[in-house]
Amino acid sequence: MITLTTKLGSVYGKPCGTSDDGKTVYEIHSIPYARAKRFEKPERITQYPKGGIINREETVCFPQHGYPLWMNVFMKHHMMRPEFLPTKDAQTEDAFVVNIWTDDLKGNKPVTVFLHGGGEGSGTVPMYKGDNLAKKGVVAVTVTYRIGSFGYMPTFDGNLMNADLAYLDQQAALLWIRDNIQYFGGDPDNITLVGHCGGGLAALYQFLNPTSSQCFHKLMMLCGNLPSLIDRKTAKEMYQSSLQHYKVSSLSELQNLPAKAFLGHSRIGQGDVFDDAFFIDDPNTLLKEERFPNMPVLIGTNADEFSMIELPMYYRFLGITTKEKDLDAALEKKYKEYGKELKDEIWSEAQSGIDLQVKIMELLVFHTSAFQMMEQISRKCPVYGYRLSYVPALYKGLRGAYHGAELAYFFNNFDKMRIPVTEENKRQASIIQNDWISFIKNGEIPNREKYNEHGLITFYDKKIKSIDFPHKEFIQELLKTDLPEQNRHSYIMNMSEPTGKV
Repeated sequence: MITLTTKLGSVYGKPCGTSDDGKTVYEIHSIPYARAKRFEKPERITQYPKGGIINREETVCFPQHGYPLWMNVFMKHHMMRPEFLPTKDAQTEDAFVVNIWTDDLKGNKPVTVFLHGGGEGSGTVPMYKGDNLAKKGVVAVTVTYRIGSFGYMPTFDGNLMNADLAYLDQQAALLWIRDNIQYFGGDPDNITLVGHCGGGLAALYQFLNPTSSQCFHKLMMLCGNLPSLIDRKTAKEMYQSSLQHYKVSSLSELQNLPAKAFLGHSRIGQGDVFDDAFFIDDPNTLLKEERFPNMPVLIGTNADEFSMIELPMYYRFLGITTKEKDLDAALEKKYKEYGKELKDEIWSEAQSGIDLQVKIMELLVFHTSAFQMMEQISRKCPVYGYRLSYVPALYKGLRGAYHGAELAYFFNNFDKMRIPVTEENKRQASIIQNDWISFIKNGEIPNREKYNEHGLITFYDKKIKSIDFPHKEFIQELLKTDLPEQNRHSYIMNMSEPTGKV
């Protein structure tokens, strides 16, 4: 660790490699961008004390439930591996920090800002580290923000409501980055916001917010989802349920509980709220009415998003039957009259009855959401779509192109995964990085089709090609019903996802 001097103040910097042009890449972590008390809105930091070091020496995350790594010996769940977990972070409710990777404090390079999922994690888990992006001439920034109950539980003090704190934290960080990234070698006029999973939904929300959207110029939504907000009345009812759940009677008592009280897997009292503070209007209305800025957008999903739930521990919660003889009845119970149509459409792609049920959920939750976003946003913006089928050499390919697989390629952080890296994986990482860094730098991907021009997406497989969105016509028919929306809501609200990434 060495000390670097910036116009904001001195910072700890950790050398972490050499860039393609021979410069030392530094990780500058834990720079505070805001402060806030529990369940209160963030206050952005605009000035730092003079004469001292402004960041922390350790990496930090907000309080969260930990997982014993031995469990994964049996589960083989990619998001319970060390590269996705903040095992080296200090847990604190004062983790409003950005983390920066750069090779030049005085440059003017394109910037990426990455938002991780909202259930668990931090900006410094190994998979999200930006040193390998910085080696390619990008200033990489990650944001650590309130997660779980700390970020998504609406609370009331009389008629005053505080909600959507995770999104307000992210907005404060985006404003900080816009105003200060120039002191770390970044170009404030060339910023790309990147979000994955829950962070992909958050990135969409920031895109639709008129204040936040002034802080970036390109958008990448990786395996995100569509908006689903509750109203103030429902938020008040959820808050009352929270008080009962935690056996308290007031906000001040909630604020004084030990942090560990909020670290269970339950989603009690959590939700995105139409709050009039962050959300100026219903996000779905903003999308339909094209009330969003015109900027380049990249949207996509992986071929095996829900392979993460092909584990027996999930089946009961998700209504998945393990008996082939009960398959048709289970599909009819869950999807009513659409059960047979879904089976007929997907069956040829499934390896078993369980796999069929998982792939149906995958279609309804992730792929349909991506299709809708491409359709709506491409009416105004240049949009690139993708479906990724690259499989990291993990568990002998057991989970396929799993949820989060694209991150290993985009960040090129195979060196953080402690797995054999094949020559094919290296070639694939080079392809993804070349494409997506071109998008980050220029808003264009050479030799790739734009969705808004021909309705095609890029299929990243052994042979890269442009394809129609898979199951496009079937999805269009499904969207005439409320089936996709019902299943998204059911999955998000009813499943306490053990990895916390959804």
